[in-house]
Amino acid sequence: MQPMFSLADQLALSRYRPTGFDYLRIALAATIICLHSANVVFGLDRAMEILGHIRIGCAMVLALFFALSGFLVTASLLRCKSLISFLGLRVLRIVPALAVETTLSAIIIGPIFTALPLAQYFADPKFYAYFHNIVGDIHYELPGVFLHNPVPFAVNAQLWTVPYELWCYVILALLAVTTICFNRVLYLAFLVFAQIGFACHDIYHSDLQYLHLRPPLLVFCFLAGVGFFLWRDKVPFNRTAFLLALTLCAAGMATGYTDAFIVGPAAYVACYLGLMNPRRSWIVSSGDYSYGMYLYGVVVQQCVATLGPPVQHWYLNILISLPIAFGVAFVSWHLVEKHALRFRTQVEQIEAAVLSRISIAAFRRKSPERIELGPALGSRASV
Repeated sequence: MQPMFSLADQLALSRYRPTGFDYLRIALAATIICLHSANVVFGLDRAMEILGHIRIGCAMVLALFFALSGFLVTASLLRCKSLISFLGLRVLRIVPALAVETTLSAIIIGPIFTALPLAQYFADPKFYAYFHNIVGDIHYELPGVFLHNPVPFAVNAQLWTVPYELWCYVILALLAVTTICFNRVLYLAFLVFAQIGFACHDIYHSDLQYLHLRPPLLVFCFLAGVGFFLWRDKVPFNRTAFLLALTLCAAGMATGYTDAFIVGPAAYVACYLGLMNPRRSWIVSSGDYSYGMYLYGVVVQQCVATLGPPVQHWYLNILISLPIAFGVAFVSWHLVEKHALRFRTQVEQIEAAVLSRISIAAFRRKSPERIELGPALGSRASV
């Protein structure tokens, strides 16, 4: 009997750098911009009605994003010596680009597109509250900005996922502290209990429907991605399993009543696509532009929407906004994100210093007699 070809085997075959995740991130970021074109052009109520007909796609996009993040971030966690470097690297990846985007939106986009006098704009409490976005306290409005757009005031509505992404990292850190994520049997039990809890919740609240997965389920997708990484040597990598998982996702996401049951299949779809290793092209070898596209997508689309009726068509908004968003993301990566990641050396130095202090303190607590003898021995040597 031929041995099973697993996710771990495919990961090793790609030398632990599969290009599938890179392409998948770009594709998902572009898809999110395309889906947001309905909101920007038609307004939220009409967009909900239209996108409801393609609910499977809307729900699938964010599920894949969170699941692939769980798979990749777990690999990062296991490479780190402690939570200091793990959380430090997460901060370096998220905060600098978010801070720049928030600042540019507030001091450039806002003054250009506000309907208020500039003095009133800069004095408005909403202007200052908008900078809370940098620390994950999301505010969508700038005073008087995009006032006459189909979706007024909302500068970057896509940022609603940022707090849940941060919660994913916090939960994973807690699972690391409790060692649950270092024992894959224990972690699997944790996922099973979580699955039961979410399933019961969905059954109890079967009257509620969402266009995308509920935020707690997005976090669960992340945790499922973590589970697939931990069990990667036991999970098959084959097309049949992928098609089965994709079919289960389509069936489960069609109505929105059984979302809790498709988290595992959705995570497998993300892992399968991500572990594919097509030929590396310039678009993935020159940088990671998906985060920048996510950050600036809606801002660019709202700016395009201000041009009025000539571009008030969803396909025109996509054709104009998508290249601009990619261009801004390109600049964001090469001027902000890439340079921020270079501070990982400083993070690792801080980690080494802290761990050294902790080990010395632990040694002293365990060997007080040696501490007392130390100065005396030293004095004798000097004599």
